[in-house]
Amino acid sequence: MYPRAAWAGLAIACALLWSAAAPAQSPDADPTAAPEAAREDESETTTTVDDETPERPAPRERRGPRLTELPELLVEADRPLSAASSDLIRARDFALRPHSTTQEMLNNVPGLVVVQHAGGGKAVQYFLRGFDSDHGTDIALFTDGIPGNMVTHGHGQGYADLNYLIPETVDTLQLYKGPYFFDLGDFATGGALRITTKEEFKENFVLAEGGSWDTQRYVLGGSVPLTWAKTLLSAEAYFTNGPFENPENYARYNFLGKLTFNPTAEQRLSFLASVYSGDWDGSGQIPLRIVGGAPGEINRFDSLDPSEGGSSDRENLSAQWNYKPSAEEEWSAQLWGSRYHLRLFSNFTFFKDSGLRFYTEPGSAQIIDRCAGFGEDCPDLPAGSIPLSSFIPGDGIEQDDTRLLFGGFVQYARYYSLNDVPGLGQIGLGDVPMQSVFGLATRRDDINVGLQRQVRRNPFFDINKVGVGEQSVSGYWGQQIFFNDWLRFEGGVRGDVFFFDVRNRLPTQGVDANFSCLPNAQGVCPSSGVPTNADGAVVIQGNEVDGLASPKANLVLGPWQNTEAYLNFGYGFHSNDARAVVLTGTDGLVPALGYELGARTRQFDRLDLALATWVLDLDSELVFSGDGGGVDADPALDPDGQPVAGNFIPGPASRRWGVDFEARYQFTDWLFADYDVAFADPRFKNGDPIPLAPRLVMNGGLTLDLDNGFAAAMRYRFLGNRPANEADTFTAQGWNLVDILLRYRWRNVEASLSFLNVTDTEWRQSQFVESTCVNQRAGLDFDGRQSNAQPCQAQGNRPNQPQPDSMTGSFADGIEGLTFTPASPFGVRGGLQIFF
Repeated sequence: MYPRAAWAGLAIACALLWSAAAPAQSPDADPTAAPEAAREDESETTTTVDDETPERPAPRERRGPRLTELPELLVEADRPLSAASSDLIRARDFALRPHSTTQEMLNNVPGLVVVQHAGGGKAVQYFLRGFDSDHGTDIALFTDGIPGNMVTHGHGQGYADLNYLIPETVDTLQLYKGPYFFDLGDFATGGALRITTKEEFKENFVLAEGGSWDTQRYVLGGSVPLTWAKTLLSAEAYFTNGPFENPENYARYNFLGKLTFNPTAEQRLSFLASVYSGDWDGSGQIPLRIVGGAPGEINRFDSLDPSEGGSSDRENLSAQWNYKPSAEEEWSAQLWGSRYHLRLFSNFTFFKDSGLRFYTEPGSAQIIDRCAGFGEDCPDLPAGSIPLSSFIPGDGIEQDDTRLLFGGFVQYARYYSLNDVPGLGQIGLGDVPMQSVFGLATRRDDINVGLQRQVRRNPFFDINKVGVGEQSVSGYWGQQIFFNDWLRFEGGVRGDVFFFDVRNRLPTQGVDANFSCLPNAQGVCPSSGVPTNADGAVVIQGNEVDGLASPKANLVLGPWQNTEAYLNFGYGFHSNDARAVVLTGTDGLVPALGYELGARTRQFDRLDLALATWVLDLDSELVFSGDGGGVDADPALDPDGQPVAGNFIPGPASRRWGVDFEARYQFTDWLFADYDVAFADPRFKNGDPIPLAPRLVMNGGLTLDLDNGFAAAMRYRFLGNRPANEADTFTAQGWNLVDILLRYRWRNVEASLSFLNVTDTEWRQSQFVESTCVNQRAGLDFDGRQSNAQPCQAQGNRPNQPQPDSMTGSFADGIEGLTFTPASPFGVRGGLQIFF
């Protein structure tokens, strides 16, 4: 690992040295020949010329008449792209697409599909470029320059919960696909998404929405008129029960405030503060084999463990600074900080690990533990006279994550000509415009994270509990060369160094009958070889350093007949969970190598087309086993094939290739059509399919926008079938969805009506292959056997211990099959918005 860290450090040092040796400012440089510098916080495509700042008085001996103060002038143009698959979605582009939640908003992005894992306020599951990125492992997300992804998260590496966004405040969404961009680092393998919020509202407003399943949403937005600054204030409250038999009771509260002003004509400052809080009861994942209308089966919207759910909150602060001392150079900087907390309760296997251990008396909520006081020697206690319906699932887990995270960056960009470089201007290379960008960024996460076993939100055993300090330092150098009107080169290199520091925080606790694995003389669990505490919990502590250098290169040819061609190459990476890094010695940073060839064109001032074909190799694939806090282990890393509970173990290397296509057509001044399709073939290097990785994604629709205030849209989304496991013996079902949206504005009042899933498709949001055991109901168990039979094959009470020295009804093997979270049927939503 250390040699890679040295290379990354060398790349950072080179960027700083190049910055120090940058050529002097040239009065002959042509800044109009080059696009804006990419910035960590930049995703806009507009340039604002603000002349409201009064002119400084001229020196007394040269003072003349005062110049007239001009109003603000807005000049808007498309920002030059670096890849055919990059795209920009402005607020006006998704105004007539479902966007009442971040999930609906993100589903407007070409090639991106997001679904909810288990209902409520949990982060969505991201599908992009053949990646099932789970909650964000291979897609980097930023909001106003603040990273959304969480390293070493309690639930999933790269966990990115964007529920703190208020949809009405979003201005632009900038999409990047592939690892070709020097200012994007961790998690930007499949791609990245930069979301920028507005600086002010053109009109103050109040919005009230309501619809199916007790859904309500209230939004208030406005801008305080100030002569010296732009302001934005917005608040949101959202409530829903969802279509589930066990109501979600989901409540979400958001607030956003922004202040933007120019202290001088050359400088711009922006301050942001946001607050989010959410609480919910989850619907959970249920085994497909038990859903139906037969005796003992359940409704697809039912729940086996109604105590699932959680709570989360996040607070953000940010300050951004831009300084443009001349037309040729620009400085950018940002400082940001966040406080974050998540407490998540899940149950994916129900009775598989705990068996018939916990029950409640009829009419009582008190939980009785049949192993209480016995510890590891809990005897084999038959159910006896206890009705099977009294037993409750005991396989629940609690994942806690509390952290402070903060960071920032500084960037310098300069436009110049090749003739201005000392020593080159005299050898006749020509007047070639160039741009150099140098940046330095850092991030620090101080985390308290843990995994516990729980039953109905009552913890009874700590699997692991650690304190983590994770620090990253990044430097990058980007270079653009404009050889002529039709040939542009963009390249660069970035270096990233990560420092992992993990401290064990396990408390003293007793040995548990189901979940302890007593250590041997070497202090490890005999079956897994993992260090354990005296009570059998997993001990994780240690320090590691890893680094990586990532070169990038993009070649842009054109335009010819309003057409550009793109050739892209780049290395990227995602970081691994610090617990896995120090426990198993795996690499902290996993490299990715990508290539792309594509083109974009605009014809007849009505038709926009884009086509890209790409290949992406990833050194190690994270293969999540549902949502259970672990992953399938690479046998080369774990000879027993056993995953370490609560940690993310890297899997085999993978290769993806695919094709992306986009089309936009304007039939008339009031009728538009769009269509996006993305195909991918994701596989491990041995040829096996990657579980749950998307293969075919489509999105499109028709939009009608009339001058009389009426607008309508029909939207279509498609996700194809895909393998649910490596052996391809289970298939995750795809779906087709159609939405119809209507909107009418009269003066300062706007009404909206949405018909969602108008075909009433029975679709599944998240799907996994799990081994589960369930209880019996109505005289039959869910697997068709009589109620006096066990629902799964009994294997002993401790999965990590081969000999069944006692029996509590634990069923280690379980029954393998699809589990899923159901999605909403046909629903209606209406809203009324008043502007003032």
